[in-house]
Amino acid sequence: MRLSKRIYKIAELITDGSSVADIGTDHGYVPMLLMKEGRSPRVIMSDISAGSLSKARETFDLTGLSSKVSDSDFRVGDGLATIEAGEVDEVIIAGLGGHTIAEILAADEDKAKSFNRLVLQPRKHSGSLRYYLCNHGYEIESENLAKEGKFACEIITARPVKSGASVNGLYGDYPETDIHWNYPKPMVDSDPALAKIRIDWKKSSIKARLDDLDRANEQKGCVSSERSNLADRLRSDLEYLESLI
Repeated sequence: MRLSKRIYKIAELITDGSSVADIGTDHGYVPMLLMKEGRSPRVIMSDISAGSLSKARETFDLTGLSSKVSDSDFRVGDGLATIEAGEVDEVIIAGLGGHTIAEILAADEDKAKSFNRLVLQPRKHSGSLRYYLCNHGYEIESENLAKEGKFACEIITARPVKSGASVNGLYGDYPETDIHWNYPKPMVDSDPALAKIRIDWKKSSIKARLDDLDRANEQKGCVSSERSNLADRLRSDLEYLESLI
């Protein structure tokens, strides 16, 4: 069984000796690693349907680890609904969009904050997830990057703090759509080489949009205030990205 660096990194970020729930577990690879390595006394695997959850059961069967879990450790349901408040020490939510992860946490804030630690791996919209965490009583503990194919995947660990606290810390006080949330300095510092992959792609995208705006201005023979404002914002974003690496 060949696993990606992303899977190994998520497992590595779990605190030794912690019980874990993996929400949207898919093949159950992270829980399997935790049990195989003896790093977790209990893992709960949850997914949206019995069909999806069957892949995790198969993983445990194939690796000879079925005896280490019970049938009640495989649960069908949506989000955090499958686990009780405080039932485990740490919760993994990986492979979903940042908006979706934030919605899962927001659906039951009290339950979400009953766990010691969250390990979150957004596939996209990571900025919105960071914004949610920093403005809803969580402290971002660490930023991590892991290679998977041609992608550099982001993994965010967070802890709940005093209810209602705003703990932006190193992340600053920016609007949710600001580029600082998608490319924060702590993420870049965690692995500059991998971060450069993400940053170079974004820089290329911004430069292409600026070229499109220039062509539109030439074709129309004038510069509208809307296009001018957009170009200014894009140049500001580009300047910020170039300052990171």
